[in-house]
Amino acid sequence: MPRSSAIALFLLLSIAAVPSGQQPPPQPPAAPPTNQTFGSGATAVVIDVVVRDDKGRPVTGLRQEDFTLFEDDVQQRVGAFVEVAHPERAAVRGRNQNVSSTAAERLIAEAQNPAATGPRFLAIVFDRLSNEARSIAYKGALASLETLREGDFVGIFLADRSLVTIQAYTNDRARIEAGIHDVATRATTRFDGLGKVEDLRNRDNRGGLKAGDADPSVPVVASAESEGRPVDGRTILEREILTIMNATNNSWELNQRDYQGYATTNALLAVVNGLGVLPGRKSIIFFAEALAIPDAVLPHFRNVVAAANRANVSAYTIDSAGLRAHSGDATIGREVRAMGAAGLAVSSDGGNRSSVAILERNEDVLRKDPRTSLTLLAEQTGGFLVENTNDLANAFRRVDADRRFYYLLTYAPTNATLDSAWRNVVVTVPNRKVTVRARTGYVATAGRATVPLLTYENEGLAALARTPAPADLPVRSAALVFPGGSEALVAVLAATDGTAIEFQRSGDQFRAEFNVVARILDAKGVVVRKASQPYRLTGPLAETDRARAGDILFFRQPTLEPGTYTLEVAVHDALASRVGVRRTAFTVPDRSVGFEVSSLVLVRRAEPVKPEERQPGNPLFVGDVVLYPNLGEKLWASSTLALTCFLSLSGLAGGSPEVKMELLANGATVAQGPLPLPPPDASGRIRYVGELSIGAAAATPGDYMLRLTVTKDGRSVVREATFTVAASDAR
Repeated sequence: MPRSSAIALFLLLSIAAVPSGQQPPPQPPAAPPTNQTFGSGATAVVIDVVVRDDKGRPVTGLRQEDFTLFEDDVQQRVGAFVEVAHPERAAVRGRNQNVSSTAAERLIAEAQNPAATGPRFLAIVFDRLSNEARSIAYKGALASLETLREGDFVGIFLADRSLVTIQAYTNDRARIEAGIHDVATRATTRFDGLGKVEDLRNRDNRGGLKAGDADPSVPVVASAESEGRPVDGRTILEREILTIMNATNNSWELNQRDYQGYATTNALLAVVNGLGVLPGRKSIIFFAEALAIPDAVLPHFRNVVAAANRANVSAYTIDSAGLRAHSGDATIGREVRAMGAAGLAVSSDGGNRSSVAILERNEDVLRKDPRTSLTLLAEQTGGFLVENTNDLANAFRRVDADRRFYYLLTYAPTNATLDSAWRNVVVTVPNRKVTVRARTGYVATAGRATVPLLTYENEGLAALARTPAPADLPVRSAALVFPGGSEALVAVLAATDGTAIEFQRSGDQFRAEFNVVARILDAKGVVVRKASQPYRLTGPLAETDRARAGDILFFRQPTLEPGTYTLEVAVHDALASRVGVRRTAFTVPDRSVGFEVSSLVLVRRAEPVKPEERQPGNPLFVGDVVLYPNLGEKLWASSTLALTCFLSLSGLAGGSPEVKMELLANGATVAQGPLPLPPPDASGRIRYVGELSIGAAAATPGDYMLRLTVTKDGRSVVREATFTVAASDAR
């Protein structure tokens, strides 16, 4: 919520949850999870590799020494080596004794297990398709049924404005076929901005279609492949109107492509994360006519690739436009030529248009080509693109061959640092004339696969792994617990100073780029919640000082079971390459005392909110105001110094409790007294917000603690909050 004196980015989104106390599913043999920890303490990386000859047939009988494997251009020693062939038992070709024997023996034992036929998972995802493409995709998906065998589990999904589960994973052929028929007959959202733009360009002043292509990059003189650009006889006013309409539709086209790209990449990320719960090789078949990845969507696309590689999910993309009657090269070439003309105009007219922006647009144009975007997704995850064909049966046989025969290479990286950086992996068979497909890399992290990992989180997660923790940026944080029912709501807050963030000039605008990563660990050190947010701030240069003077507040509200936890927060300034980390321990209490008391919240400020902006589920919304907690900000010494505190109590049937207040300095009580509370409401709940005058007791600068002891029916609960008082002349 922007204010005249501060920036407050108050984000009310829930954290992705990780099941707690849940037994892991049975592991299919021959495919241990990526980043499995070896007994020696190193991190094992498992790469599944598909090798084909020049006719596309699987190459069998390769040995461990036939492969070379590089990570970030450094050759690695291949450890356990397994040839996986379903439904036959996997054949073990050897292992390298330099890798932990415990892990290698486990991999080999699993590969030799007769249960190696057990479940293989395939997700079939339909993007938004035209009627013709939907028909081709339907026939292709039906062809995939011919390759199914016992133990194959297939899920059917539709990526529209949201992800629609048509059929949950099943090995029932009839249900899979019904799901394919269902998704193929559903109407989906269509984005037709480009068609409208071209329609306007190619109509005369009476609305009639003109011959040829009216795009300015097309020459007037016709070539062998083009009718040329028609002579334009419109008046100046008609040209101005057309210019306005073209600008309007071009803007819409860019916006709808962003929306389309977000919807598709988010759907794919959800499917990948779902498959990532299980170890082993999994596959996605993605039917699409194109995959929109403009600049704004590109980070999300990278997240999909990183998550798929981390979860051992290979994507096979199907260009559902089938056998294209007209190549898209002409359209792509036309746009590239138009950008070239714009680049020449920059140098000739003395304008200040950015050549970098033109190059970025060039990359965006190339990514619009379905072969580029769909190939990127497939090849970077170890799959392949199927294009320019209406016969998909053969393509599915190739996909099936990948799923049933491949090699597993295991190695312990020479760079064992879990710094959350991307590691490039290249696998070759140098002495054979073969085609090798494998995932292109992984993110070096020890996180659980059920917690999604996003690429912009890398620096923050790497900082959380460092010892000692970096402190280049100030970080303040708190985990405020509000019990209720079997799980408690936890208000997770993190803040940093705007003055500590790098603000750079970009033309007549300022910009700042930083990321916040927060995660919660249980008593065993396992990450049970994680959330993050990338911040990209821009504005007029004249507003730079005002923006820098503000605070940045990150907020989430997950639920947690009773237990002891640690909140870890990292703030990474991308422009200055600085990072700060803060850790806070907290406890979610059980209900053994019979009533529940929230954390004691010291309030920094309160702001009124409009009725339509109030959020009943947010514990920091009280009546018609929202409370901003003090996260360690200093208070200034004064004889009139007062503390505003907030406390929530529930389960108070039978009357109000007694509350004793103490103010402590250096462990000694400097003031104490009762704290009167209002009576509980009909539900047995009290929400108390009050101001405590402490000026006389806290006149000396230093660290203080406010302690409240809540007693009812002979049982007591203690809540504490600390704060710092600074000399007023230190402002």
